[in-house]
Amino acid sequence: MIPRAPDGEILAVQLSPPLLQLVQAGLRRIGAAPACVVVAKEALRRMIGPGQPPLGLLLETPPDLLGGEALRVLAEDPFGETRVLLLGVGGLNEEADIMAALRHLTGRREPGEAAEVAALRLGLARGEVAMRYQPIVRLSDRAPVGVEGLVRWLRPDGHDGATPLGPDSFIPMAERGGLSVPVARAVGQMAAEEMHALRPALRLPVSINLPLGVLVRRDTVPWLARVLRKDGMRPEALTIELTETTPVRDLIALHRAVVRLREAGHAVWIDDMTLDRRDVLLDLPFSGLKLDRQLVAAMPSSHRARSEVDRLMSMARARGMLVTAEGVADQALWRLLKAFGVDHAQGFAIGRPLPAGALPAWASVWRAAARRG
Repeated sequence: MIPRAPDGEILAVQLSPPLLQLVQAGLRRIGAAPACVVVAKEALRRMIGPGQPPLGLLLETPPDLLGGEALRVLAEDPFGETRVLLLGVGGLNEEADIMAALRHLTGRREPGEAAEVAALRLGLARGEVAMRYQPIVRLSDRAPVGVEGLVRWLRPDGHDGATPLGPDSFIPMAERGGLSVPVARAVGQMAAEEMHALRPALRLPVSINLPLGVLVRRDTVPWLARVLRKDGMRPEALTIELTETTPVRDLIALHRAVVRLREAGHAVWIDDMTLDRRDVLLDLPFSGLKLDRQLVAAMPSSHRARSEVDRLMSMARARGMLVTAEGVADQALWRLLKAFGVDHAQGFAIGRPLPAGALPAWASVWRAAARRG
């Protein structure tokens, strides 16, 4: 038997571009070499031919459909030296599950959380944190009504490159590591500066996500005012969304914080309303609520999801709140949400998260399409 090196080769066979990008970013993140992209015939040759067999084989299509009987037999061999992972709809499809499988496959681990917190703190100072903006439009007439600012971290990976991370990959860690305020202030500063720079070509309010611990601080309204004053923007141009990362235990403190923000001129929204009911928040003076993308995606096939949206719409209307649906991915969802009376839509059917400089071009294309009907 030919011994296998600890860092053997990983082969990726016909993965879709988004899945391949996720795999390569995950391997960079744990300090492993990138996967080698090959066709099924070449993967089979490397698995049965002379020399060191590959450490892993990553597939999106079952092996019997790719390489015939031989590849299937090798993939199912419990004593085989190559571990086969099926990714995508038929296998591992969540980022966390794929990362766990890659760590197990390579025997590598990500840096400890303390090291990651230190890296993020340094990244804030170095300008590695950036913003992308996803458009929001009105369902009734398709008019653009705003953008949501979404934070990103271009994390150096030590291999002459960087791994782009979305907020779900580092914001919870940032909050545990005491970086909530620095991240929030960086987000607010970037959003104000970049949206102000678009004027007069584009004037849209921008929303930013603030965790509970930042939103209830008494110094939040003053620093927002300083940021806006610096860029010559009015408070109405900056909307606040309360994220769901921390359970609300002090409703009185949250009520006071929402009142302070609204009296200062900011709209304040509840983010990510799901089937896990948070009705107690609807009794506070929020400006609106956002339907979580998973709840929205379930509506066409789930009576429970439709009932929950209908219930939330009734409660919002009774309180004078607006409602935005996240994750609107196609026209069928658009029509369904419009029939339910939802006010605004956000998702890939409207626009992907974009750099600020691309927003005027998006607005031009979107308005042209709206005029065509």
